[in-house]
Amino acid sequence: MNAELNRPAIRLPDRRRLRTFAFDPMSTRLSGRFLALDVPYEAELRPGPDGSLVQVVDFDAGRNRWYEPLDLNDPAVLAQDGLRPAEGDPRTHQQIVYAVATSVIERFERFVGRRFRWRANQKLRLVPHAFEGRNAFFDPGRRAVLFGYYRADRLDPGRNLPGQVVFTCLSTDIIAHEVTHAILHRMRQYYSEPTNRDVFAWHEAFADLVALFQHFVHRDFVIDAVATTSGDLSKTSGLLQLASEFGESTGRGAALRSAIADRNRTPDRFRAATEPHERGACFVSAVFDAYLDSYQASIVDLLRIATGGSGVLPAGQLSPDLVKRIADEAVRNADRLLGMVVRAMDYLPVVDVRFGDVVRAIVTADRALYPDDAINLRRNLVEALRRRGIYPEEVASLTDEALAWPTADDLDLNDPAAPVDLRNLILLATMDLDPGGKAGALLVPQQPVAAPAPVAAAVGDTPAADESDADERDPGEVLYQTVSKWARLHALEIGLDPDPDLRIALRGIHVAYRQAADGQPRPEVAIQLTQRRPELEDQQLPAASRPRIRAGTVLIAGVDGRVEHIIAKPLPLRDDAAIDKLPPEHPAHEHQAAGVRRLKALNQWAADVEVMDALSGWTAEPAMNRLTFAAIHGEIMTESR
Repeated sequence: MNAELNRPAIRLPDRRRLRTFAFDPMSTRLSGRFLALDVPYEAELRPGPDGSLVQVVDFDAGRNRWYEPLDLNDPAVLAQDGLRPAEGDPRTHQQIVYAVATSVIERFERFVGRRFRWRANQKLRLVPHAFEGRNAFFDPGRRAVLFGYYRADRLDPGRNLPGQVVFTCLSTDIIAHEVTHAILHRMRQYYSEPTNRDVFAWHEAFADLVALFQHFVHRDFVIDAVATTSGDLSKTSGLLQLASEFGESTGRGAALRSAIADRNRTPDRFRAATEPHERGACFVSAVFDAYLDSYQASIVDLLRIATGGSGVLPAGQLSPDLVKRIADEAVRNADRLLGMVVRAMDYLPVVDVRFGDVVRAIVTADRALYPDDAINLRRNLVEALRRRGIYPEEVASLTDEALAWPTADDLDLNDPAAPVDLRNLILLATMDLDPGGKAGALLVPQQPVAAPAPVAAAVGDTPAADESDADERDPGEVLYQTVSKWARLHALEIGLDPDPDLRIALRGIHVAYRQAADGQPRPEVAIQLTQRRPELEDQQLPAASRPRIRAGTVLIAGVDGRVEHIIAKPLPLRDDAAIDKLPPEHPAHEHQAAGVRRLKALNQWAADVEVMDALSGWTAEPAMNRLTFAAIHGEIMTESR
């Protein structure tokens, strides 16, 4: 008898558990507990760890030293849920940055309803010991998150030893924050251009929100917070704060930032805030206002049952069963609220984002999935933002109907004059729904393919290929060309300029499958288009140093090709005579008026930046060129805010 018949193959696990510190080494030292993250099991994970989306590169530039890469597939490592974290073992530092980054990316995928990829299928590099300094930041140019290390303040080290070495790569808050910056940059690359005071502030707010809500992944930690505060999470110190060890070790005496530091629900702070972290913190506080309100409303029935109808808890410890049920509600509300914010990413403008746009994107995306808003979460969030002074100025009211992006009229990607074939894209996106399967391979080029005609090269279109050779062409190139052609045909309807000398660039296209309130998937196509307008830029500066001015449009369509929403950031047309013959109800008139207002606002912002910068005495280049994401974000941990 063949012995191999009795040896059925053992399939690889779907998940991998990896230990981390309880938010940072100080938290673990005080609590005596480590936390474990449950992340996807990558069968082809290489030492580093080096996976499909992130690659840990452990070179210590300060000491000019390479550290031995960790092999998470080593049997000794697999047998113990990863190595036990230790401040003195660089391999555990590698494990922690890999685990937290992978967990954040996976959670992001679940909310947006599709598999996530970096551009050109490249990986995000994580460098745990990149430099000696009190900082950590995402560097778009290197496609890397760089973590520093430093010695704790000798006079005010908090609960650390004076002069103790603190590694930013061991703070789950800092890792999650910086990886989220990288994700947002992947989704909206032009949010690195400061076209108004909200652009960088949104970057910081979004990164803080993801990092803070990442705390709720650890249910045991939430249970402890509920038990110690008798269910009042606003009284907890750790759950709603970021980077406690970092803040204390740098002499601040507190966490780096807190979601509930400002309990005064008024617009005063937001109206006065200009610095990105401060302005972003106002948005974060408003979101957590809504979270705490919704959470308290969701546990009212539990408290009534537990107290015989009074709803007033007696002094002393809560019942363990009640604590677990309340913790479940805390986690569920956190998951739903973060999902609302993350799903809104596809509904944000491709350029020049403002917080008012974020509010409209959240409402539009959530309304499509939860039209009834049965638990009032959407209404609570809109009201919490309004109290903090955050709302779109151009709407007539704060109802769902007024806040949602307007619907499109009679626009279809299947226009016979320039049809966009979405079948291959939809097929690959459907295959991507299997997390254990192989990802689709359709890639849209970042630049248009070469075209023989000068005009075609300028606009990004190429002459149509013969039907006979259609199967031989790269599907990404075909998609780029057909979408560009469609956008050119409908430029006036979607807020772009039809001038053939102005190229319309496809910056992103994907299909997402999101689960709605009825349990059914809601597939949709999101398309990002941009158009640079060099003639509107400062002509007194050399071409290479002029701050860019761009129009941009996001199209949200069904998989049948029908366009549902047009989210445009227009600019004035080169030749406004193009719309003179159009009927008054044509959307081009509204786009033209909005474009005039937007150009005026862009120019005013640039002038304000120059005025604010005048006192510095720097005249080598425009202030806008030095107001970069790296410059602003690089200060996040060097200032005592």
